[in-house]
Amino acid sequence: MAGAMAGAAAMASPLRGRVRGAKVLALAERARGNGGARHRASASSSSSSSSSSSSSSSASDAAAAATADGAASWERFYCVHSGKDLSSSSSSSSSSAPRAASVRAFKDRHYLRREFADLMPASVLADPSAWVPPLTPSSLPPPETSSEDHKVILELGCGVGNSAFPLMRANLNLFVHACDCSPTAIASLVANPEYDARRCHAFVADLSEGDAPLRGVIGDASVDAVTGVFFFSALDAATFRRVVGECRRALKPGGVVLFRDYSVDDVKNGGRARGTRGKGGKGGTRGGGEGEGDGEGEGEGGDGDAGGLDLTPGENIGGDAWVRPDGTLAVFTDETAVTEAFHSAGFTGECWTVTHEVVNRKLGVTIVRSFLQGRFVK
Repeated sequence: MAGAMAGAAAMASPLRGRVRGAKVLALAERARGNGGARHRASASSSSSSSSSSSSSSSASDAAAAATADGAASWERFYCVHSGKDLSSSSSSSSSSAPRAASVRAFKDRHYLRREFADLMPASVLADPSAWVPPLTPSSLPPPETSSEDHKVILELGCGVGNSAFPLMRANLNLFVHACDCSPTAIASLVANPEYDARRCHAFVADLSEGDAPLRGVIGDASVDAVTGVFFFSALDAATFRRVVGECRRALKPGGVVLFRDYSVDDVKNGGRARGTRGKGGKGGTRGGGEGEGDGEGEGEGGDGDAGGLDLTPGENIGGDAWVRPDGTLAVFTDETAVTEAFHSAGFTGECWTVTHEVVNRKLGVTIVRSFLQGRFVK
């Protein structure tokens, strides 16, 4: 499969990833430079308009370059979190094989039992916060395809199963096609004791490649739902729209896309911790889900004081797009942009903002996070 070969090549060639990462940062510098030129030329409306257009183009180019380098960047991320030695991967064929090791990046997104109600049986919907035991494949029957709770799901950017396993635990009649661009992440997911080939098919695919990168694996109108949890933020705008089209191709009529990602209003999208307060302080908002995790490439919350805590994810490459130190892309977006992308592809539905507080007890800091959540129907 083309996606699998691209992912394997990215893992075997970390040097190529570093070269392309340097290109991303160079484009970011160009975007910032053009932004500065725009302000200096503000006296001339024509010059300002030209500079603004150039800056926007440079930012888009930087985001596109980061997206194209995504498979290599995410592979490096998972290799680091599995303890894999990247220094010898380009010279040793054995070290470039996917490593079926425990990746220290698993975050149990149990809150999806409540947020993705379309996928849950009535017993879970009655009490979404109730504890659900881990999967034990040897003692469980296969999913009942005749059950009203049986659904086939396509999970985009599955990582090591942060979303897939909690969903499968809560609904034993789900079948999940789980894909990710990182061979190491997929190897770790398959090596998990909860992995059951009767209810999950995990495979490597790079969704930034072409208009229908999953066509050889996922048939037309073959899945009931597509889930994307902190996945779409790793895509530039053009790739975002192409993947939305791929979702529509794969979904059955009436199928849904369940979306969860970074909001443009999130505290991490900007300079200082504008959404924080110290112990005993006031401010911020409440709402959203309990115990929610962050995206794959970021931590659970703050690590400084409320007065000067810098929560930005990495290097700003223009607008609301950032490249983390490991090269992965984080694009913060808003309800209008997400809704328009899905509606223009023929979906109905909506997107909304949810917030919740993350408390760093060690530092006595409360951080208000903002996320986008959406439900779009084919």
